[in-house]
Amino acid sequence: MKKQLKLETDRKSAKEGEFIDIRWDCQVCPDSLILTFDSGHKTDKIIVSDRGSTRIAIPNCKGKFRIRIIAGISGKKVTEEIAVRVLNIRTKKQNARSKAGRFKLWGEKIHADWCVFKAQCKYWWLSQKKWKKILWIVLLIIWLGLLVFSFVKAPASAASESQTAYLMNHI
Repeated sequence: MKKQLKLETDRKSAKEGEFIDIRWDCQVCPDSLILTFDSGHKTDKIIVSDRGSTRIAIPNCKGKFRIRIIAGISGKKVTEEIAVRVLNIRTKKQNARSKAGRFKLWGEKIHADWCVFKAQCKYWWLSQKKWKKILWIVLLIIWLGLLVFSFVKAPASAASESQTAYLMNHI
């Protein structure tokens, strides 16, 4: 049987703070695909697409940095794991690079969450009946109209304000 899930890194050992490249590929379309990073102190998870790659910095670890990809395929949990051996304690310069890697990881997580949110909204919209779609569009137009009119001054009130100002100046 052909392997459904493939996970690989550019190297098997690295120093703390150094960057490693991670690549993954799922041959079948999974229901969900999650990439996890386990340093022994902390576990991070991000939702990823079927194929891709990322570059992360090796954090402070307890010997090994474990990278795991978990796929939900037809109701079954399929995993693949790689362990990167961590060689030594990081320096201040490498610590700064590690923080940059965490920020990049956070940005990728936000992007992945946004893609999932868009897909869920699209699925929700496609599952709605035609009359419900029309109702939602009408409600959106009413809401936008109320929003616009709350910022725009009504012409009648503008006229009464100018008349009041005229009378106040000439009395």
